[in-house]
Order: sequence, then structure tokens, then C-alpha cells
Amino acid sequence: MVNPEIDQTNQPFCYYSQPTDEIGVMNGFDGTMITPKGDIGTGFGTLVFFYGNSLTPVNHRIRTLQKGYLPIIHYHFSHDGMEYRVTAFAATLDGNPNSPMMNFIRVKIQNHGLRSKTAYWGTGIRYKNKLNSLNQGHLPVVPSKPGKYGQDGVNFNADWNYKFGNNTLLRDNKVMYLFQEQPKPEKMLRLSGDQGKVTPETSLGVVKYAFHLNPGQSASLVFKMPYKPFPRNNRIKRKLQDASFSNYLQKTVSFWENLFKKGTNISIPEKKVNDTFRASLVYDLIARDKEKGNYVQKVNDFQYHAFWLRDGSYITRMYDLTGYHNIAQQNLDFFGKWQESDGNFVSQRGQYDGWGEAIFAYGQHFRLTHDIAFAKEVYPQVLKAVKWLKQARAKDPLHLIPKTNPHDNEQVTGHITGQNFLALDGLKNIIPIAEALGKTQDARDFQKEYNDYYQTLLKRLKKVTARTHGYIPPALDVYGGDDWGNMMADYPGIVLNPNSPMVAATIKNTRNKYREGIMTYKLDGFIYLHDYITFKNTETEVIRGEQKMALKELYATLVHTGSANDGFEFEVIPWKNRDPQWDLAPHGWFAAEYRTLIRNMMVREQGENLHLFSVLSPDWIENGKTIKVQKAPTYFGQVNMRLQCGLNHATLTLNNHFLNSNRPDSVILHLPWFMNTESVKSNGMSLNIKNGQVVIPDNARMIEITWHKKSGTSDLNFKNAVKKYAHEYKVRYKEMYPGK
Repeated sequence: MVNPEIDQTNQPFCYYSQPTDEIGVMNGFDGTMITPKGDIGTGFGTLVFFYGNSLTPVNHRIRTLQKGYLPIIHYHFSHDGMEYRVTAFAATLDGNPNSPMMNFIRVKIQNHGLRSKTAYWGTGIRYKNKLNSLNQGHLPVVPSKPGKYGQDGVNFNADWNYKFGNNTLLRDNKVMYLFQEQPKPEKMLRLSGDQGKVTPETSLGVVKYAFHLNPGQSASLVFKMPYKPFPRNNRIKRKLQDASFSNYLQKTVSFWENLFKKGTNISIPEKKVNDTFRASLVYDLIARDKEKGNYVQKVNDFQYHAFWLRDGSYITRMYDLTGYHNIAQQNLDFFGKWQESDGNFVSQRGQYDGWGEAIFAYGQHFRLTHDIAFAKEVYPQVLKAVKWLKQARAKDPLHLIPKTNPHDNEQVTGHITGQNFLALDGLKNIIPIAEALGKTQDARDFQKEYNDYYQTLLKRLKKVTARTHGYIPPALDVYGGDDWGNMMADYPGIVLNPNSPMVAATIKNTRNKYREGIMTYKLDGFIYLHDYITFKNTETEVIRGEQKMALKELYATLVHTGSANDGFEFEVIPWKNRDPQWDLAPHGWFAAEYRTLIRNMMVREQGENLHLFSVLSPDWIENGKTIKVQKAPTYFGQVNMRLQCGLNHATLTLNNHFLNSNRPDSVILHLPWFMNTESVKSNGMSLNIKNGQVVIPDNARMIEITWHKKSGTSDLNFKNAVKKYAHEYKVRYKEMYPGK
């Protein structure tokens, strides 16, 4: 375990003891790592920082994003009366994401003491960081079908030649970073005292600055580091030299703020919840690359710098659910390149989850956009895919998706339960495409195939779960395996009745495996935390009306994020060192699942009904607070709503734009479990409250609610979730190390 003192109450909470954060540009190939110590890492080297006259290495793990969600990193610390503030972001010089990416770093130093002092700052280069270590083969090779995959970088060379040019450090005559010549720095090719053989940890090309500052006085330094070093005589150097830090900072802010305006705006009166919703969009867009005309959705720009249909489908659906249909369609155009000649979709050889994921994403995109041109474009792929499914099921002895090994998902060879749930999700969601195109017979055939497939799977599930007390296992014909797709009976699409005993038993069984409030994953004999598997249960709980449990899991997943609002995948052992090791944040699948969950808590479809506010937090329903949902696409059209809370009452204002051809059968308002509701009125008329739900008119413009909060329910929020976690961690730490 790490010393609990790393969690200071006067700083934002960061779950990771060794965090990695990211800066980059939308659709760019590269992503720059902010290392656990706060240095700037690429696949080519690391810009390292020092402070004080003796040049103490900076080691600061708490970083934040500008406004809580923009990809502009901030951190600050104090030493000897001086405050040091570091700001870093990435940009291309011409705004083209395919142009070389540059890192901009500004250090502000201010004297907060009562007397004049000299402040010192140093900057240099070393090779080692987690990112370039990955480039040397520390992780398995990732899928590499069409396009370029893997992070750019170079292997360490102890014989590199370093020298200073005009305001530049060169390595083998390539520009590593630019620094200020005023005030004139002391230049050291090697850090004083760091002698002997050059290693990946050796600090080289160090510039040291001294500032004599009066009380309240400040000074600034700007450094610029290309992601990929370029020749010293390259024309880019002058452009980079002339590039204004403030100008490019403002361009970066404007770009992302304008992008947020184009999609769904969900505004929740709890900063961590809100900021993570927005930051998650940024992280997924930085992970997306444009390569050879293709938009390729990857998972991050570190060790998951590759394309998988499984991750890509969830991320792409998130774009659709939150109003970025253009981006979603660009991603889906690339999906088609992964369809085999026989009609199957495969991004990992021998694995069959891709069929359902791709087809489901196609269907979801159409149902949320009603884009006939898109439907026509993908329909030939749909027909080929259904043909493959029919043939595969006909040949299979269980008439299901064929036997396979999904490796690091369920980790068992057999008929994988989740792959069949996904295939049914896909089949159900392409029926509306056929209907919209007038392919009536195809729609009937798809429905017939769905019905037969559903009954076949249901029969098998009943047989299997009779031996497991209702729990749905990872595979349908063999024992063992990790919980993964078996948790997807009702998410991302609803296959089984959410209230069925099988779903209830599976949730109960998997919840028993939770540690630190989230799901676990077993690999090589170790039990790890798994941040985003939890969402599969949480989404199911939202549908089942288990509001309190869903809310607890929301906060538990948020506890397991960094101070820069980024999530991870796994490799963290419960109640140990809180280090994801090589599973580097931010993780794009986590980001997509988080945004989707927040959207579904606010607005979601179930069958032909529209559900509003399925899960709310006591922290959001307080006098003077407002929840806003704007430009939220649904199957039925756009939802716009505002819940304004007063003292023991609230006003829900609606400005929905439903399609005349596809209005919801019912609009259902969910009432929070922590409120005693006296009345719900529309146009002065009382509406019936039943089982915590109210059916409201689909053309309602204003709903008046009278309620009051139940006692003992107001402590459920992010701040208290962190407090409870930190307390338990401290108790366990003292038990493990009683002498400390």
C-alpha cells in the first residue's frame, strides 16, 4: 500500500499513486503523456523539470484540466516561499491534426514570501517514461489491419550526441526542445553530479534559470517540445519559435469549447460528475486518428493505440447518443473495412464479438439519426452480415455463435454468452433499417431469425442457469471464465426481461465480486479491479429502477479516476498500491461508458417508451440547483429539458422535438428514491404517481413537482464517496503497517 498521506484534503482527489495524463489534438496520431512526476513524455524522450538552486526534480502527481475538462494540464506547488505553476497543452502549428504536433509548456513563478528571494528553475531531457518503454515491446503487439498502428517512438541510444544551438537543444542534430534565451540560462549538457554511463534516466541538455523576485513579483518561462524531433534546419523550427504560447492556448480553448456547443449539453450541479462527462469526450476524440482518409477510433494514444470493434462500437455509440452524429458516421465508415468476404466482422482473428458490435452500432446510428442515405450505404453490408450469421448458426451444434476463445475478456474457450447477447442486439437494431428502406420481406426475415435465435438462446440459458442458481455464466457449454459479456443481458441492448430471475441472480453474483465498490477481473491468478466492467451492471440497475445502487456505483467509478478526470481499465490490485502499472489512463472505453451512463441516467429509451431522470443524486436536488439536458438525440427526436429545484418543489421545463412519424408511446418521469413526492402536475392537473414513476403528456411543456427530501439521504455524493474510501484505505494501511 502507499502512504495515505498522498491524499491531501486541500487538493483534488487522485486515485492513482502513479498517474498518467494526456494532452493532444482531435484526430491527431500522437498523444503526449504527462508522466507520474509531471514531466512531458513522448515516444522520443521526456522533458523533465527541476526547481531550487540544487535542481531538485519536480515530482507532482496532482494535475487538473483547465475548467475541469479541456486538454490543458495545470499543476502547482510551493517551495521556499515561491509558487511554481506549470501549464501544458498540445497543438499543431497550422491546425491540421495530421501536421506535426507540438507541446507548449509555461512555468509561472511567483514570490509569495515577505522578502526578496531568488527562484530557480531547470529544464532538460531524459529518455525514460512509460510511453517509450511501451515502444520497446513491453506489451503484446496490438491488432494491425488496415491503417497504421502502434505509437511513434524510437529506442534508446546511449551514443546520441547532444548539443545546444540557438535557444535549442539538439540530439543528433534534431530539435528536442526550444527554450528562452532571456533571462540567460546556465547550460549543462549533463546535469551536475549526474556522471558515468548515459542511461535512459540520465538528464541531459539542462538549462537553469535564476530569477530574483521581490514579494508578489512573478516571472514566466515558455518551453516548446515537438512530439517527434525534426532536423535543426527544418522550416518548422522558425514557425515553432515564433508561435505564441498565449495565442495557441486561446486557439485550443476555442476549438474545444466550440465542439462542446455542437453536441448534447448535460449540466449537472456536481463538478466532478459534470467535468468527467466533458473530459471523457475530449479523451476519446484525442484517441481518434485520421489516417489515409480513414477516421480510426482508438482507445488511447499509449498502449491501446489501435482499433478494436468492441471498444470502437461503444465509443461510436456514445458519440451518437450525445449528439455527435458526424463523428459517429466517420467512425462507422471505417467499420466496413473489417467485414470479411463471408460477411462476418472481425478485428481479432477467431473472435466473434465483432459481428454484433458492428451491426448494433449501424442500427443505433440509424435509429438516432433516421439517416436514409446512411441506411442505403450500409445495407449491402447488413445483408452479407445476416447471411453469415444464419450460416454460422446452422453449422453450430447449439445453433448459436460458434465456439471461440475471446482471450482477455472471458478467458475461456466455448460458446461465449455475451457474443450471443451482442448478436441479438445487432439483429434487433437492423430491423428498423430494413423497414425504413421499404425492404419489408427482409425485415420479416430479420425478425424471424431474431425470434428463433432468442428462443434458442433462452432455452440454453435456462438449462445452464438451472445449475448455477440463476447466474448467467461467461460461457454456455463450459465452466469457468471471467465475467464480461454475461453481464450484458440488458446492456447495451435489452435482450432478457430486466426483472427476470436470471438477470437478478447475475447482478447479485457479480456484485459479490466487487472490491472498493467496483467490479474485479481475474488474470494469471491475481484479482484486479476493473474500472469499466462495472458499468454493465450499473446500466442494468438504471433499467431495473435500482436507483440507489446505480448511484453508488457511479460514485465508486468516479473515486477510481485521476484528478484530471480520466479512468483506467485494470491491473490495480484491490487495497494495494493504486498503480495501474502499464494499463495507462486515460482509457477510451471507460470514457465512453461514463458518458453513456450519464446520458442514460438523464434520458433513455426502453422499447417504445422514453424515460426521463431515471437516476438522480440527492446532491443535485437542492434549493437553487438546476439540471439541464439540451440537444439530446433519442429514437423519437430531440429532448431538451431543465429541472429547477426550489425549497420542497421543482419545475421541469420541456422543449422536446419529437418526430411525427415516431413519437414515444409514453414519456415516463422517474421520481428520486430519496424524495417524498406529494404531487406532480401538468397544466394544473394532477398526474398519477405509481411505483415512483409518472407518465407525463408527450407534449407537456411544464411539470410542477411538490416534494421534500427524506432524512438521512443527503450524504451520497462524490465528496463523501472519496472521504469514505480514503478513511477505509487509511484504516487498512494502519492494520498492514501498525508501526507507521
